[in-house]
Amino acid sequence: MEKKKRMDWIDAARGIGILLIVGIHSIRPDMRETQAICKFIYDLIIVFVIGMFFVLSGVTYRVSNGGHLLEPGRFLYKKARKLLVPFLGYAVLIYMTFSFMTWCPLTAKIFRGTEYSGMPLWEYLRLTLCVDSPYAAHLWFIWALFWIMMTAYICDFVCGYWKLPRQKVLWCIAVIFCAVGAMRWENGSIIQRVLTHTVYFVYGTELAAHPGRIEQDSICLKAAAVMAGGAMCWYILTDWHAATWYGEVLWKVCWLLIRLVFIRGIFCLTIRLKDIKWLTYLGRESFWIYLLHQPFCCGFVGLLLYSRLGLPIPVVCTVCVLLGVVLPLGVVWLGRRVYSKFIYG
Repeated sequence: MEKKKRMDWIDAARGIGILLIVGIHSIRPDMRETQAICKFIYDLIIVFVIGMFFVLSGVTYRVSNGGHLLEPGRFLYKKARKLLVPFLGYAVLIYMTFSFMTWCPLTAKIFRGTEYSGMPLWEYLRLTLCVDSPYAAHLWFIWALFWIMMTAYICDFVCGYWKLPRQKVLWCIAVIFCAVGAMRWENGSIIQRVLTHTVYFVYGTELAAHPGRIEQDSICLKAAAVMAGGAMCWYILTDWHAATWYGEVLWKVCWLLIRLVFIRGIFCLTIRLKDIKWLTYLGRESFWIYLLHQPFCCGFVGLLLYSRLGLPIPVVCTVCVLLGVVLPLGVVWLGRRVYSKFIYG
């Protein structure tokens, strides 16, 4: 029963997170350039929502692997089937679709001069696996999550074999990764993102390792989350940065702690919302919504409605959010119906 309750609040948190993700992806770059409020909303949400999903992934990883670890081959097969197959399949589908649409005379003029213009296959694959693909920049999260999970599994496996404290070792790895990623690697590369986001995943495993902390809902925690939210707003509005290298290092540490505190505060809210059925349903389907909402439901539609037709931003964002949620759910429902009919007749 305890595990079911814990998974309920995780689903609620994922439901909130996926709505935020679809919402900010409906705000196109040209919207952010022309409207300051669009830029503020986008910058405020993006600084914590991806980290929140990594934390939740860390929680579910530790819950499912807390008692005993799967064999290495079985674990790799399981994660490849759940993460890599959808990642690679959707990446190929996106490339084929946009290649056709940039070639077809009826649609080519829509993409001319935009981020969706044509590119060679090798360049698309390089960007998708190493940096960001302009066709589907959101896929980096799935690619990075796979490598972070593999890192955590290898650490747990080695610690189990050598009888080492796995959480302490994981934290050491996360801190080292974060420092190296912040100082040594090019910003935006997949390696840099794996290094700097491992700490969120490990924080999630820490929460799962101490289940009592998950249900904690104190006034002090809420106040700290509110203060962290205010600090994020202040940072985004002032665009403050340290002038010296040691000040920069100190600020990066504080900035990470601020985001972790704010994410923890969101979890306090989701614990109260775990009985809302539609929200937990969105959370259970959040992977597929995340995978399928870009670029067809948000990016391309936003380009067409805002950049080409000039519709108001609120109308464009509303249409993109609705499509970004409804169409992926419809595709998943239809796919499951077809699969069930094929399997069971």
